Amino acid sequence: MTSTAIRTPRAVRRFTLGQFLYDVGFWVEYTLVRIRRTTASAVGYAAESLENLLLLVLRPLVQGLLALRQTLAHPLQLLKLTVLTALCALLVVFVRTGLTLPFVLRVSVAGQEVGLIASEQEFDAAHSDVLARVQAAQALLQAAGQPTPDWDMEPSYTLTIAPPGSTVMNERQITNAILTASGGEITQATAVYLDDTLLYVTTEGNHLRSFLDNIKAAWRTPAGGTVGFVHDLQLVDGIYLTASVSGYKDVLAGLLASADTLQTKVVTHDTYTQPIDYETQTVPDDNLPFGQMVVVQEGQPGSRYVTYETTTVNGEVTDMQIIGISTINDAVPEVVHEGTRLENGMIGKLGTGTFIWPVPNYRHISRWANLNRGSRGYHQGVDIAAPSGTPIYASDAGTVITAEYHHHPQSWGNYVVIDHGNGYKTLYAHMTSYVVQMGDTVEQGQLIGYVGSTGYSFGSHCHFEMYRDGTLFSAKEVFPNMPTWNPNFTK
Repeated sequence: MTSTAIRTPRAVRRFTLGQFLYDVGFWVEYTLVRIRRTTASAVGYAAESLENLLLLVLRPLVQGLLALRQTLAHPLQLLKLTVLTALCALLVVFVRTGLTLPFVLRVSVAGQEVGLIASEQEFDAAHSDVLARVQAAQALLQAAGQPTPDWDMEPSYTLTIAPPGSTVMNERQITNAILTASGGEITQATAVYLDDTLLYVTTEGNHLRSFLDNIKAAWRTPAGGTVGFVHDLQLVDGIYLTASVSGYKDVLAGLLASADTLQTKVVTHDTYTQPIDYETQTVPDDNLPFGQMVVVQEGQPGSRYVTYETTTVNGEVTDMQIIGISTINDAVPEVVHEGTRLENGMIGKLGTGTFIWPVPNYRHISRWANLNRGSRGYHQGVDIAAPSGTPIYASDAGTVITAEYHHHPQSWGNYVVIDHGNGYKTLYAHMTSYVVQMGDTVEQGQLIGYVGSTGYSFGSHCHFEMYRDGTLFSAKEVFPNMPTWNPNFTK
């Protein structure tokens, strides 16, 4: 049988190729049309947005120009605008000039100008100093039985602008000027102020300074330091009323009359190198037996410079303060891993209580509790043999209700009782010592004391008792897998 190949008619082939070319052309034309329309739309939107923006920005300017044109068209409005502009300019110039002008106080006494001073605060201080000098003079005259004249010492001031090239006085200078203008008898002298109070006026200021310097020099040391007086003692040269001047001997006698007036004070700064203690960081480690401590990083103390300010009065230290600390090198902490792993049988649960063996890693049990009171071997707790000084830990969290020495023929010695708050209590006896006190709250596994042989005991061990709702029961109910004797775990 001869097979016949199926042929596609020529007309059909032409139609298919033409259709393909038409589709491609249509797609290209359609895509170009879409691009043109999209571009035109975007350009139109941008132009409209730009137009709105320009209107928004230029509108105030155009409106201002139109308003200005209308104003310029009327002479009266133009005049008003010119005057307003000139006034604004003058105001700016006045403010800027006023802010830079050097204002001062012009001080006068009885209408006579005595000088310029910078501020009201300095004027008040100078006025107070003048009154103090006048009062000192009046006091001396009264003590001598002489009449006290009425000095006119009421200065006043006015605010003014400092003339070019003028000199502005300080507080002391204006005080001297006020006294000079007062018309009274004045002299150049030295005032003695003690804690800002005028005590004496003397014409022997240089001799008095030498005397005071010699007193301070006696306390100067090679180590240095600042030497002064306990009280603020100042010598101020200036113009003073002649009536207030005292004799040099009288001034010395007055200063020496009080024991503490000329007490010397020495302030020294000393820097020392001090160690910085390192801290110990304890990390629980369940790969180590419970209670075992392993140092994995040795602690290293640091060091620092500490500067002390020491104050001595007449040779005795009265104050010492730290005024500066600078670290030389930081301390390196000690890192200790503390074991938390308990051997098999050392964790027990009974009712709502979960307990751990109070002497971890020691399983030598000389005897369990025998609660048959009628039997010969009656015994209230389990005896856990361990070397003296072995740590004893709280079997569960709770509150310490007893921590004392048991005075009794069958004494427990040093013992601790913990109330676990869920009906259970535990007792630990024959300790060498305990490290908790009645009322302390302890966590499970917290150190409470050390194995010993105090009280009625014949060897180092921990006597351990357990109570439920006030009734004694054997710890073997909680730790049934603990052997009575296993030398492999005895240390």
